[in-house]
Amino acid sequence: MKQLALLIFTMLFSFSVLATDESKEKPTQHLKVADVKSMKVAKEIFLDKTVEIRNKKILNLEEVLQIHVTTYSLEKSVAFFAANLKGEKQELAKEIAVVVEDIHLASENNRLEKLKKHLKKYFDLVDKFIFCF
Repeated sequence: MKQLALLIFTMLFSFSVLATDESKEKPTQHLKVADVKSMKVAKEIFLDKTVEIRNKKILNLEEVLQIHVTTYSLEKSVAFFAANLKGEKQELAKEIAVVVEDIHLASENNRLEKLKKHLKKYFDLVDKFIFCF
């Protein structure tokens, strides 16, 4: 099963690499994830997925694929925060949303150096955002 997932990811990566202007890229919707409907669920997803990503140390093809899949749920969680929080918390959630999309794109296109940079920025923002809880 893992080999099949890696093969599919590699094929998708091969097609995605053809895009040349990164600033105009949009993530490809490979998975459909339900919208988050409550603050409690948003927090659970956010914390769970953040820990999951933070535990990735090697950033080989398999871990990059796992990060990519994780961003789908994480995007929904952060979108809920951006829509439902107020003031500084909301602005921070919006900033995190942009970085999560950058992580999504970098992992989708197997851009490891950019992925590392975006992950570092994400965790810096997360450290600030966690105090909102």
